[in-house]
Amino acid sequence: MQFEKLDIVNLVVVIGLVAALITAIFFANNELSTTISAGLLGYLGGLVRVNSSGKDITK
Repeated sequence: MQFEKLDIVNLVVVIGLVAALITAIFFANNELSTTISAGLLGYLGGLVRVNSSGKDITK
């Protein structure tokens, strides 16, 4: 099993989105938590597509 290097920018974005999602859930803001979770899943899906092939296939 081969692991790739962590990209600091992607790591900061993911940590920030997760922190915002937990905060939105804690303050019972359903619309904001739904929007953040959809954005987080889309961002992670984009990262997986780019990293799995080694190049950007979304173009």
